[in-house]
Amino acid sequence: MKLDLKSIARMGASTGAMMLALTGTAALAQPAMEEDAQTGNGGIAEIIVTAQRSETKLQDTPLSIVAVGGPELERQGTDSLAGFDTFIPNVTIGGTAAQGNAIINVAIRGIGGAPQGFITQEGAVGIYVDDILFARPNGALLDLLDVERVEVLRGPQGTLFGRNTAGGAIRYVTKQPADKLEGSIKVAAGQRDRFDVSGMLNLPLGDTLAARFSFAKKSRDGYVRRIIDNSYVGGGDSTTMRGQLRWNPTSRLEVGLSADLIRTSDNGQPSLSTNFSPTDLYPAALYGVSIPGDPPPSPAAYNSLRATAPLSVSPSGYTNAASDFAFYYGQVRGKYEIYGGLTPDLNKFKSYGLTGTIAYELTDNLTVKSLTGYRDIDQIQNQDWDRTPIPLVQLNDTTNIEYFTQELQLNGSFFDNRFKWVAGAFYYWDDSINIRRRFDPSAGANSASQGDVGKGSFESKHIKTESVALFTQGTFAVTDALSLTGGVRWGEDKKTFTSFREGRGQVCIAGGQRVAAVGTPASCPAGSVSTPAAQTVNGKWSSVSPRFSIDYRWSPEIMTYISAAKGYKGGGFNDGIQTRCYRSPLPDCGLNEYMPENLWTYEAGIRTDLFDRRVRLNLTAFLTKYKDQQIQLADPGPPPLVYTVNGDSTVKGFEAEFLASPVQDLVLKASLGYVDAGYDEDIRGASGAVAITPAVPFYRSPKWSYTLGASYKVPVGEAGDVALDLNWGWKDKQLSYPSPTNFVVLPSYGLLNGRISFEAAAGWSVAVFGNNLTNKYYLTGGFDPSGPSSKPTPGLTGVAHDRVFGFTMLDVGRPREVGVELSYKF
Repeated sequence: MKLDLKSIARMGASTGAMMLALTGTAALAQPAMEEDAQTGNGGIAEIIVTAQRSETKLQDTPLSIVAVGGPELERQGTDSLAGFDTFIPNVTIGGTAAQGNAIINVAIRGIGGAPQGFITQEGAVGIYVDDILFARPNGALLDLLDVERVEVLRGPQGTLFGRNTAGGAIRYVTKQPADKLEGSIKVAAGQRDRFDVSGMLNLPLGDTLAARFSFAKKSRDGYVRRIIDNSYVGGGDSTTMRGQLRWNPTSRLEVGLSADLIRTSDNGQPSLSTNFSPTDLYPAALYGVSIPGDPPPSPAAYNSLRATAPLSVSPSGYTNAASDFAFYYGQVRGKYEIYGGLTPDLNKFKSYGLTGTIAYELTDNLTVKSLTGYRDIDQIQNQDWDRTPIPLVQLNDTTNIEYFTQELQLNGSFFDNRFKWVAGAFYYWDDSINIRRRFDPSAGANSASQGDVGKGSFESKHIKTESVALFTQGTFAVTDALSLTGGVRWGEDKKTFTSFREGRGQVCIAGGQRVAAVGTPASCPAGSVSTPAAQTVNGKWSSVSPRFSIDYRWSPEIMTYISAAKGYKGGGFNDGIQTRCYRSPLPDCGLNEYMPENLWTYEAGIRTDLFDRRVRLNLTAFLTKYKDQQIQLADPGPPPLVYTVNGDSTVKGFEAEFLASPVQDLVLKASLGYVDAGYDEDIRGASGAVAITPAVPFYRSPKWSYTLGASYKVPVGEAGDVALDLNWGWKDKQLSYPSPTNFVVLPSYGLLNGRISFEAAAGWSVAVFGNNLTNKYYLTGGFDPSGPSSKPTPGLTGVAHDRVFGFTMLDVGRPREVGVELSYKF
């Protein structure tokens, strides 16, 4: 089924009477800090949060929350979610293995999603835009456009959020239409031809109606040079537009509508290919070399690949892989260089979203509301992974995603506001299709099923998801100091997955009908033909997830709490489809099911405001016990497979956050995070052999991370203020992938960003900024499906390293960038 605008209208009409929500009256986490984080007497400003669905002070809220306001994001040099994690301990945001930053990968406290971003996978961290779920990781490294704040909620968030999120949530909160005329325009220019322009216009359209329009157009050149044509990858263009309407026909009713458009385009991810290994499966097969234990090279496959490029790209005439790749890789001299394929990579992303929120106060103590969202995503990725003109490994990938969300809520309070509660229902519908054209020596460059030549072998994956949930949570103030919170969530997920892969999923067909069942050990009967066919599987999973907490205020300055919350993520299916279904011992020809994951997080925290609110110190400790964690592995095969298994693990650690304002207009910041994560037992792969042991390091889980920052504002008479900001963020080494035979250890790194600005009282400002001022060379991701097999596999002994692609892929962070920014607002 395909959701069109008429379908959405019908759904909206059927629920219209109940669509009574307003994002602003039921925000899920805290508002931003005051722009200068101070009160008039130099103390730290109070921060009001609504993480419990009602307004409370941050220091009274029994959750681990971080909120960064729009002005502070600007000052620390963050203009998208891509660099947001640098200044948030125990949060990592990066790209996916072999796909760079085109697909986001987020982990909070070591709990994250699938590292390769297949459409069959779900993340453990939810991303929300104005309380509407941005359900897919594709294109989710969002630019920060007219943003009020970005929030991070650590730990399971199931009893208040529409969709259960096991690891936590990131909330992107935009500025809403207001009842006054205002606008802004901002232009920034920097190194490597950076040029950004953004603006906003807020229009009151009457006493009860207001509109807000915002846009951003960003372009910058890349920083990884392609030797072949002296172009650069890692840059690109992006356009983001948003229109919002807010209508207040009465004092009790508020309606909000929003539409957005996101478009991005670039000529390749900032990824390097290194460590060439000529005896790996793919290079050996391309050169027609037989390696013991590997399938024999297929002349049809490697000849079809060679036909896609001039013979001259192989200096040896395809007789010596080692010398050919040494020729190309040997010309790479700098840390930001690749040789490059015959044609540049291409990444294009387009998405539009529609949301509707309506809120109605039935009484002074009861509000009914709804949040409705729809999003359509189209993404194209054409990638030459080996980064040479030799046609070794390429991927042309098209993804189409469409989803719809509907959340209904009741918020209320009883007993003179001592008992505050929320109850809700949530529905999610998703239809996602991924089509791949693969170029590698195991599949070739031609497609029998499509009847074309030189476009790559054909793969198609289609998954439909439906989820429903009911949730509730309440907080009772037993005394003015003691509060108890309890909540529970029930959810159910249904999925239907269909996979077609040329060369696999073969069944015996005669007269248009299958004539041999799965598991038949014999070859196809006489008169039948072994033919690839689409395979389909269905599944359903459900879970009950409670939450409990107790908080106690010992004095006006000190509050403590303890909590326990269960997180859940639905099960799914592996696309490890077998070559011949009539010989496969696996159920559903390899589309086997993996289990849902469940976890309990136990947390204790202390919140303090000291020395007349000039010092704020918050400490949080946590322990997470994972049951059936979904872990993605890569099996070198042959043929190579990427699949998910379940295993148990334990994650523990703490966060410390410090804020001080010793004198007027000076703010000092520091934070520290620690995560100790490990697997509880040996975890076996598809072959039955041990693939992970407790000694294997945990994926996307830097042990230590910290930040330091300072902001100082100096008044310049009545003309305005000079503001100085300096921010440093550091993360320990971490793994780019869970499987020991494929991960890259990403070294620790620290980034220093700085900004000096003059903010005139007349509304204009000028700033000079610098990002990565120390010009640190750092990695944001990596994937190592290369040999030789003697490479070490940390945490495992006697296990051969993956040896398939013949090279390692590394995603490189952006080097130093200095620029200037001009803005005007009225």
